[in-house]
Amino acid sequence: MADNKTKTSSRERILEEYIRMMQGETINFKEAMKEYQSTLKPIQVDFQFIRSLMTDYMPDHELYYDRKHNVHGIKNSGWMQPAEILAILKLIIGTRTFSKDELVKIQYDLIKLAPTDEQANLKKVLNNTLDKYIPISQRDDLVELIQSFYDYINAKKVIEFTYKSSRKDIDSTNLQVGVPYSLYFDRSYFYVMIYLIDQDESRIFRLDRFLTHRAKHRSFNIPAVRREDMGVAINRTYLLKMGNIIQYKFQYWDYPQTALDKLPGSKVDKKLTDSVIISGEMYSEGGLLWLLSQGNRIKVLEPQSLVNEVQTRLQRALDLYK
Repeated sequence: MADNKTKTSSRERILEEYIRMMQGETINFKEAMKEYQSTLKPIQVDFQFIRSLMTDYMPDHELYYDRKHNVHGIKNSGWMQPAEILAILKLIIGTRTFSKDELVKIQYDLIKLAPTDEQANLKKVLNNTLDKYIPISQRDDLVELIQSFYDYINAKKVIEFTYKSSRKDIDSTNLQVGVPYSLYFDRSYFYVMIYLIDQDESRIFRLDRFLTHRAKHRSFNIPAVRREDMGVAINRTYLLKMGNIIQYKFQYWDYPQTALDKLPGSKVDKKLTDSVIISGEMYSEGGLLWLLSQGNRIKVLEPQSLVNEVQTRLQRALDLYK
Protein backbone atom coordinates (compact mmCIF):
# COMPACT_ATOMS: atom_id res chain seq x y z
CA MET A 1 0.00 0.00 0.00
CA ALA A 2 1.23 3.46 -0.83
CA ASP A 3 2.63 5.72 1.91
CA ASN A 4 0.19 8.63 2.41
CA LYS A 5 3.08 11.03 2.94
CA THR A 6 4.79 10.28 -0.34
CA LYS A 7 3.16 10.76 -3.70
CA THR A 8 3.91 7.88 -6.02
CA SER A 9 4.58 8.19 -9.74
CA SER A 10 1.91 7.02 -12.19
CA ARG A 11 3.97 3.94 -13.12
CA GLU A 12 4.48 2.95 -9.49
CA ARG A 13 0.80 3.54 -8.76
CA ILE A 14 -0.41 1.37 -11.66
CA LEU A 15 1.99 -1.42 -10.76
CA GLU A 16 0.92 -1.38 -7.12
CA GLU A 17 -2.78 -1.35 -8.00
CA TYR A 18 -2.30 -4.25 -10.38
CA ILE A 19 -0.28 -6.35 -7.91
CA ARG A 20 -2.76 -5.75 -5.09
CA MET A 21 -5.70 -6.89 -7.21
CA MET A 22 -3.79 -9.90 -8.55
CA GLN A 23 -3.24 -10.91 -4.92
CA GLY A 24 -6.99 -10.84 -4.31
CA GLU A 25 -7.46 -7.32 -2.92
CA THR A 26 -10.22 -5.02 -4.11
CA ILE A 27 -9.82 -1.27 -4.59
CA ASN A 28 -12.28 1.56 -3.99
CA PHE A 29 -11.63 4.64 -6.13
CA LYS A 30 -12.14 7.16 -3.31
CA GLU A 31 -9.77 5.28 -1.03
CA ALA A 32 -7.24 5.00 -3.86
CA MET A 33 -7.38 8.76 -4.44
CA LYS A 34 -6.52 9.29 -0.78
CA GLU A 35 -3.81 6.63 -0.65
CA TYR A 36 -2.04 7.82 -3.80
CA GLN A 37 -2.76 11.57 -3.31
CA SER A 38 -4.42 11.71 -6.70
CA THR A 39 -7.57 13.02 -8.33
CA LEU A 40 -10.21 10.67 -9.77
CA LYS A 41 -9.20 10.97 -13.42
CA PRO A 42 -5.68 9.44 -13.10
CA ILE A 43 -7.08 6.50 -11.10
CA GLN A 44 -9.70 5.89 -13.81
CA VAL A 45 -6.97 6.00 -16.47
CA ASP A 46 -4.94 3.48 -14.45
CA PHE A 47 -7.81 1.00 -14.49
CA GLN A 48 -8.47 1.56 -18.20
CA PHE A 49 -4.80 0.71 -18.84
CA ILE A 50 -4.96 -2.40 -16.63
CA ARG A 51 -8.15 -3.57 -18.40
CA SER A 52 -6.52 -3.05 -21.81
CA LEU A 53 -3.38 -4.86 -20.67
CA MET A 54 -5.32 -7.92 -19.56
CA THR A 55 -7.43 -7.98 -22.72
CA ASP A 56 -4.29 -8.09 -24.87
CA TYR A 57 -1.99 -10.26 -22.75
CA MET A 58 -4.06 -11.99 -20.05
CA PRO A 59 -7.33 -13.17 -21.61
CA ASP A 60 -7.91 -15.56 -18.68
CA HIS A 61 -8.22 -12.57 -16.32
CA GLU A 62 -10.94 -9.94 -16.02
CA LEU A 63 -11.08 -6.57 -14.29
CA TYR A 64 -14.52 -6.45 -12.65
CA TYR A 65 -16.60 -3.94 -10.70
CA ASP A 66 -18.57 -4.99 -7.61
CA ARG A 67 -21.52 -2.55 -7.46
CA LYS A 68 -22.66 -3.75 -4.04
CA HIS A 69 -19.34 -2.90 -2.36
CA ASN A 70 -18.26 -0.22 -4.85
CA VAL A 71 -14.85 -1.81 -5.47
CA HIS A 72 -12.81 -3.08 -8.41
CA GLY A 73 -10.85 -6.31 -8.50
CA ILE A 74 -9.31 -8.90 -10.80
CA LYS A 75 -10.67 -12.38 -11.27
CA ASN A 76 -9.48 -15.16 -13.51
CA SER A 77 -11.38 -17.84 -15.41
CA GLY A 78 -8.89 -20.39 -14.15
CA TRP A 79 -6.25 -22.62 -15.67
CA MET A 80 -7.98 -25.69 -14.27
CA GLN A 81 -11.59 -26.59 -13.59
CA PRO A 82 -12.66 -27.01 -9.93
CA ALA A 83 -13.44 -30.70 -10.50
CA GLU A 84 -9.91 -31.31 -11.81
CA ILE A 85 -8.33 -29.58 -8.80
CA LEU A 86 -10.63 -31.39 -6.38
CA ALA A 87 -9.79 -34.75 -7.98
CA ILE A 88 -6.03 -34.13 -7.71
CA LEU A 89 -6.21 -32.90 -4.11
CA LYS A 90 -8.46 -35.77 -3.00
CA LEU A 91 -6.02 -38.25 -4.53
CA ILE A 92 -3.09 -36.59 -2.75
CA ILE A 93 -4.97 -36.46 0.56
CA GLY A 94 -5.99 -40.11 0.19
CA THR A 95 -2.39 -41.26 -0.13
CA ARG A 96 -1.48 -39.54 3.19
CA THR A 97 2.00 -39.13 1.70
CA PHE A 98 2.82 -35.50 2.51
CA SER A 99 3.09 -33.79 5.88
CA LYS A 100 0.20 -31.52 6.82
CA ASP A 101 2.26 -28.36 6.23
CA GLU A 102 3.30 -29.57 2.78
CA LEU A 103 -0.28 -30.50 1.95
CA VAL A 104 -1.54 -27.06 2.97
CA LYS A 105 1.02 -25.45 0.63
CA ILE A 106 0.12 -27.80 -2.26
CA GLN A 107 -3.57 -27.12 -1.72
CA TYR A 108 -3.00 -23.35 -1.67
CA ASP A 109 -1.03 -23.43 -4.94
CA LEU A 110 -3.55 -25.65 -6.73
CA ILE A 111 -6.59 -23.66 -5.62
CA LYS A 112 -4.98 -20.54 -7.09
CA LEU A 113 -5.32 -22.23 -10.49
CA ALA A 114 -9.11 -22.35 -10.15
CA PRO A 115 -11.46 -19.58 -11.32
CA THR A 116 -11.54 -16.79 -8.74
CA ASP A 117 -15.27 -17.30 -8.14
CA GLU A 118 -14.70 -20.97 -7.23
CA GLN A 119 -11.70 -20.70 -4.92
CA ALA A 120 -13.72 -20.08 -1.74
CA ASN A 121 -15.98 -23.06 -2.55
CA LEU A 122 -12.99 -25.34 -3.01
CA LYS A 123 -11.52 -24.26 0.32
CA LYS A 124 -14.84 -24.95 2.02
CA VAL A 125 -15.08 -28.46 0.54
CA LEU A 126 -11.50 -29.33 1.58
CA ASN A 127 -11.30 -27.72 5.04
CA ASN A 128 -12.92 -30.56 7.01
CA THR A 129 -10.66 -33.12 5.34
CA LEU A 130 -7.51 -31.26 6.36
CA ASP A 131 -8.62 -30.97 9.99
CA LYS A 132 -8.53 -34.76 10.36
CA TYR A 133 -5.54 -35.42 8.09
CA ILE A 134 -2.86 -37.74 9.52
CA PRO A 135 0.19 -38.39 7.28
CA ILE A 136 1.88 -41.78 7.03
CA SER A 137 5.43 -40.42 7.15
CA GLN A 138 6.93 -38.21 9.85
CA ARG A 139 9.07 -36.35 7.30
CA ASP A 140 8.12 -32.80 6.42
CA ASP A 141 10.59 -32.33 3.55
CA LEU A 142 9.19 -34.70 0.92
CA VAL A 143 8.55 -31.95 -1.65
CA GLU A 144 12.13 -30.76 -1.14
CA LEU A 145 13.38 -34.34 -1.65
CA ILE A 146 11.37 -34.68 -4.86
CA GLN A 147 12.88 -31.41 -6.13
CA SER A 148 16.43 -32.56 -5.29
CA PHE A 149 16.08 -35.89 -7.09
CA TYR A 150 14.28 -34.21 -9.99
CA ASP A 151 17.36 -31.99 -10.36
CA TYR A 152 19.75 -34.96 -10.06
CA ILE A 153 17.85 -36.86 -12.76
CA ASN A 154 17.78 -33.95 -15.20
CA ALA A 155 21.49 -33.24 -14.73
CA LYS A 156 22.44 -36.97 -14.76
CA LYS A 157 24.31 -36.29 -11.54
CA VAL A 158 26.32 -38.83 -9.59
CA ILE A 159 25.27 -38.69 -5.94
CA GLU A 160 26.56 -40.01 -2.64
CA PHE A 161 23.89 -41.11 -0.19
CA THR A 162 23.05 -43.08 2.93
CA TYR A 163 19.79 -44.98 3.17
CA LYS A 164 17.73 -46.63 5.89
CA SER A 165 16.72 -50.00 4.46
CA SER A 166 13.80 -52.08 5.73
CA ARG A 167 16.25 -54.98 5.93
CA LYS A 168 17.99 -55.25 9.30
CA ASP A 169 21.16 -56.74 7.79
CA ILE A 170 21.99 -53.59 5.79
CA ASP A 171 24.07 -50.88 7.49
CA SER A 172 22.31 -47.51 7.15
CA THR A 173 25.61 -45.65 7.58
CA ASN A 174 27.08 -47.29 4.48
CA LEU A 175 27.87 -44.63 1.86
CA GLN A 176 26.55 -45.55 -1.60
CA VAL A 177 27.29 -43.94 -4.97
CA GLY A 178 24.91 -43.93 -7.91
CA VAL A 179 23.00 -42.06 -10.59
CA PRO A 180 19.24 -41.46 -10.11
CA TYR A 181 17.35 -41.76 -13.38
CA SER A 182 13.66 -42.29 -12.68
CA LEU A 183 11.15 -41.19 -10.06
CA TYR A 184 7.70 -42.68 -9.57
CA PHE A 185 4.85 -43.03 -7.06
CA ASP A 186 3.24 -46.26 -5.93
CA ARG A 187 0.86 -46.93 -3.02
CA SER A 188 1.56 -44.01 -0.66
CA TYR A 189 5.31 -43.71 -1.35
CA PHE A 190 7.66 -42.13 -3.86
CA TYR A 191 10.45 -44.29 -5.25
CA VAL A 192 13.60 -43.48 -7.18
CA MET A 193 15.49 -45.84 -9.47
CA ILE A 194 19.27 -45.49 -9.05
CA TYR A 195 22.07 -47.05 -11.04
CA LEU A 196 24.72 -48.10 -8.50
CA ILE A 197 28.09 -47.61 -10.17
CA ASP A 198 30.16 -49.99 -8.05
CA GLN A 199 27.61 -52.81 -8.28
CA ASP A 200 26.86 -52.12 -11.97
CA GLU A 201 23.11 -52.56 -11.44
CA SER A 202 19.92 -50.58 -10.88
CA ARG A 203 17.90 -50.67 -7.67
CA ILE A 204 14.75 -49.04 -6.36
CA PHE A 205 14.92 -46.87 -3.22
CA ARG A 206 12.03 -45.39 -1.25
CA LEU A 207 12.42 -41.63 -1.24
CA ASP A 208 11.48 -40.96 2.40
CA ARG A 209 14.17 -43.40 3.62
CA PHE A 210 17.15 -41.38 2.38
CA LEU A 211 19.17 -40.20 5.35
CA THR A 212 21.64 -38.05 3.41
CA HIS A 213 22.22 -37.25 -0.25
CA ARG A 214 24.75 -35.04 -2.00
CA ALA A 215 25.60 -34.42 -5.65
CA LYS A 216 29.17 -35.00 -6.72
CA HIS A 217 30.84 -32.69 -9.22
CA ARG A 218 30.35 -34.95 -12.22
CA SER A 219 27.71 -36.46 -14.43
CA PHE A 220 27.45 -40.02 -15.68
CA ASN A 221 25.77 -41.68 -18.66
CA ILE A 222 24.17 -44.95 -17.58
CA PRO A 223 24.77 -47.89 -19.95
CA ALA A 224 21.56 -48.55 -21.86
CA VAL A 225 21.55 -52.23 -20.85
CA ARG A 226 21.59 -51.23 -17.16
CA ARG A 227 18.74 -48.72 -17.44
CA GLU A 228 15.58 -50.50 -16.36
CA ASP A 229 12.26 -49.75 -18.06
CA MET A 230 10.19 -48.23 -15.25
CA GLY A 231 6.86 -49.09 -16.88
CA VAL A 232 7.83 -52.75 -16.92
CA ALA A 233 9.27 -52.61 -13.40
CA ILE A 234 6.09 -51.10 -11.94
CA ASN A 235 3.97 -53.79 -13.57
CA ARG A 236 6.16 -56.52 -12.10
CA THR A 237 6.21 -55.38 -8.52
CA TYR A 238 3.87 -55.23 -5.59
CA LEU A 239 5.32 -52.79 -3.05
CA LEU A 240 8.90 -54.16 -3.15
CA LYS A 241 11.45 -54.98 -5.79
CA MET A 242 12.87 -57.96 -3.95
CA GLY A 243 13.48 -61.55 -5.00
CA ASN A 244 13.53 -62.96 -8.50
CA ILE A 245 11.23 -62.18 -11.40
CA ILE A 246 8.79 -65.08 -11.66
CA GLN A 247 5.89 -66.14 -13.83
CA TYR A 248 3.02 -66.93 -11.47
CA LYS A 249 -0.42 -68.50 -11.62
CA PHE A 250 -3.01 -68.70 -8.86
CA GLN A 251 -6.65 -69.53 -8.29
CA TYR A 252 -8.68 -66.70 -6.80
CA TRP A 253 -12.08 -66.91 -5.04
CA ASP A 254 -12.66 -63.18 -4.61
CA TYR A 255 -13.64 -60.38 -7.00
CA PRO A 256 -11.12 -60.78 -9.88
CA GLN A 257 -10.63 -57.06 -10.45
CA THR A 258 -9.22 -56.72 -6.92
CA ALA A 259 -6.26 -58.89 -7.90
CA LEU A 260 -5.90 -57.31 -11.34
CA ASP A 261 -5.76 -53.83 -9.77
CA LYS A 262 -3.14 -54.81 -7.19
CA LEU A 263 -0.96 -56.77 -9.62
CA PRO A 264 -0.46 -54.62 -12.76
CA GLY A 265 0.14 -56.72 -15.85
CA SER A 266 -1.85 -59.69 -14.53
CA LYS A 267 -4.68 -61.28 -16.52
CA VAL A 268 -7.52 -63.76 -16.11
CA ASP A 269 -6.59 -67.00 -17.90
CA LYS A 270 -9.70 -68.97 -17.09
CA LYS A 271 -13.10 -68.44 -15.44
CA LEU A 272 -14.34 -71.28 -13.24
CA THR A 273 -17.68 -71.75 -11.50
CA ASP A 274 -16.72 -70.01 -8.27
CA SER A 275 -13.25 -68.65 -9.00
CA VAL A 276 -10.77 -67.56 -11.68
CA ILE A 277 -7.23 -68.47 -12.70
CA ILE A 278 -4.95 -65.42 -12.84
CA SER A 279 -1.39 -65.25 -14.21
CA GLY A 280 1.32 -62.64 -14.61
CA GLU A 281 4.88 -61.62 -13.83
CA MET A 282 6.25 -60.10 -10.60
CA TYR A 283 9.10 -60.07 -8.11
CA SER A 284 8.68 -63.07 -5.82
CA GLU A 285 9.31 -61.39 -2.45
CA GLY A 286 7.17 -58.35 -3.14
CA GLY A 287 4.36 -60.50 -4.55
CA LEU A 288 4.37 -62.68 -1.46
CA LEU A 289 3.25 -59.72 0.64
CA TRP A 290 0.01 -59.52 -1.31
CA LEU A 291 -0.50 -63.27 -1.73
CA LEU A 292 -0.27 -63.86 2.02
CA SER A 293 -2.68 -61.00 2.71
CA GLN A 294 -5.45 -62.79 0.79
CA GLY A 295 -5.90 -65.60 3.32
CA ASN A 296 -8.19 -68.43 2.21
CA ARG A 297 -9.34 -66.62 -0.92
CA ILE A 298 -6.28 -67.63 -2.93
CA LYS A 299 -4.26 -70.73 -3.87
CA VAL A 300 -0.89 -70.43 -5.63
CA LEU A 301 -0.57 -72.89 -8.51
CA GLU A 302 2.76 -71.97 -10.12
CA PRO A 303 5.72 -71.93 -9.81
CA GLN A 304 6.36 -74.70 -7.30
CA SER A 305 9.02 -72.60 -5.57
CA LEU A 306 6.39 -69.97 -4.78
CA VAL A 307 3.95 -72.64 -3.59
CA ASN A 308 6.62 -73.96 -1.22
CA GLU A 309 7.45 -70.50 0.11
CA VAL A 310 3.78 -69.70 0.80
CA GLN A 311 3.37 -73.01 2.64
CA THR A 312 6.49 -72.37 4.72
CA ARG A 313 5.43 -68.87 5.76
CA LEU A 314 1.87 -69.92 6.56
CA GLN A 315 3.22 -72.74 8.72
CA ARG A 316 5.47 -70.29 10.57
CA ALA A 317 2.44 -68.11 11.23
CA LEU A 318 0.48 -71.11 12.58
CA ASP A 319 3.41 -72.09 14.80
CA LEU A 320 3.13 -68.75 16.59
CA TYR A 321 -0.27 -69.80 17.94
CA LYS A 322 0.88 -73.14 19.40
